[in-house]
Amino acid sequence: SLISLLQVEMFEKAGWTVVKPPTPLIPDDHPLWMSSKWLSMNVLMLDPKRVMCDANEHTIHKMFENLGIKTIKVNIRHANSLGGGFHCWTTDVRRRGSLESYFH
Repeated sequence: SLISLLQVEMFEKAGWTVVKPPTPLIPDDHPLWMSSKWLSMNVLMLDPKRVMCDANEHTIHKMFENLGIKTIKVNIRHANSLGGGFHCWTTDVRRRGSLESYFH
């Protein structure tokens, strides 16, 4: 498995809800030179209630929407072929708030 039971326990102990994602819908014949289908899980959280994700991944949209998170759908599938998703292809210029630890 890509994530160990110890890692899951670490997140749960910190108060996180661990959700098993659906299998990506990207077709087997889609060129993925430097990545895997699971790159579709590389999303960009804009805030606690909005996430930017691949427009083609309908099951991931449903997963987030069931968690009360609005999905902003953008077609980035061809960028995935080069080995990057939303989180890799973006950088923040300004941040608000203070530094937080998500593992107490």
